[in-house]
Amino acid sequence: MRRLVTAVQLGMAASLSAQRAQLLDKLKATPAGASISQEFALRAEGKGSPHRASLKRIFDEQKPTRVTFYRDSAAWCPYCQKLWMLLEEKQINYDVQLINMRSYGEKPQSFTSKVPGGFLPALELDGQMWTESLDIMAMLDDTFPEVPTLPPRDSDEFQRARALLQLERKLFRVWCDYVFRGGWGSKRQFESCLDEVDGALAKTSGPWFLESEGPGIVDLQYVSHVERMAASVAYWKGDTLRGGRWKHIDAWFEAFEQRPSYSASRSDWYTHANDIPPQYGNGVDDGSKEQQTIRRALDGGDAAWRLPLPPLSSSDAPSDKLQPGWGAFEQDAPYEAAYHVLENLENVARFAARGAGKEGGWSFMRPDRARLADPYAKPAEGVVLEKVQEALLVIGACLVGDCDTSVDVSSLKALDESMRNDIRASLAYVRDRVG
Repeated sequence: MRRLVTAVQLGMAASLSAQRAQLLDKLKATPAGASISQEFALRAEGKGSPHRASLKRIFDEQKPTRVTFYRDSAAWCPYCQKLWMLLEEKQINYDVQLINMRSYGEKPQSFTSKVPGGFLPALELDGQMWTESLDIMAMLDDTFPEVPTLPPRDSDEFQRARALLQLERKLFRVWCDYVFRGGWGSKRQFESCLDEVDGALAKTSGPWFLESEGPGIVDLQYVSHVERMAASVAYWKGDTLRGGRWKHIDAWFEAFEQRPSYSASRSDWYTHANDIPPQYGNGVDDGSKEQQTIRRALDGGDAAWRLPLPPLSSSDAPSDKLQPGWGAFEQDAPYEAAYHVLENLENVARFAARGAGKEGGWSFMRPDRARLADPYAKPAEGVVLEKVQEALLVIGACLVGDCDTSVDVSSLKALDESMRNDIRASLAYVRDRVG
């Protein structure tokens, strides 16, 4: 009997492998799939467009790589984001080491031995470790001056940059007062400070805070937190930062959305709503009807969370309407998602099967730890894991418009209700962590 079971399992594995290979071949034969496959190959060489999965970046093969960039493994840390963008904008060759934020998991001893406080981001230049994102950015601007991101230190424009950086700290403080404490008059103070920021942007001929062709250190210092401000005031206050009275902030964001460095590093509002609390604490709900509607939508309650997805251009879902700038990715997004799932099927399935497995208790009674992170969770094994792989194959086929012809779903249809519940829980687990 054991031999029979083993033979059946091997047969199923071979069938899954064949179906996966067939789907990948079909995907790579499409224009979108061929482009994605080429990007994967370039990424392995440190080339191509920036991406969170890139572990090295080579802009000039004639120059040595002097920089190692230590950033968070989930690509969410706002301080890592601004430094990541600076390295891209200045086109500095660099290697990447991925390190957990404290809210996601333990940091390796190999990192804490170099950075005793475990601070992120960290950067190693010619063997010397640096921390504090703004200090690192200024140092890099001095060390690699070919693409300047700060004005000369003896110029009036540099004094303006210093004043703008002080304004950014003021904006950060009033945002915290408004969102996380909700004190009397805090909304008025936050909006008044946004007026100041919008006015500062109005003083230049282009979209940036200073007269420059691209974003400088001042812009990068602002953008990672203003992006999170836009998400948080919508989620906890029902307010919209974009598309209203701050026209120059809108133009500034739109200019950023044209930069590959920002496209690769930005996050969606669902991610921000789940990642902000362990870092800053929970926001204080406004309680208004509009706020509750937006919160429910971003938490999975609108059409943007249900198949078939509405086109972004005509969607009425708050999750879509309130987050501009994603339309450029819409056409190829299903193909890229399918590519990632199919190329990493076994790993994605094991991660998803945590939903039917055993929780690790990472965030239990720990508000400083991310609710959706659980590095010690144990995935379900055996038949459940096999069926999760089958279900993910079906999803991959459907993403590339091949639901009916590429994958045999008869065994999934034959599952009993208990097993179906395990598969649902597994797929929901990975869905909630993709957003």
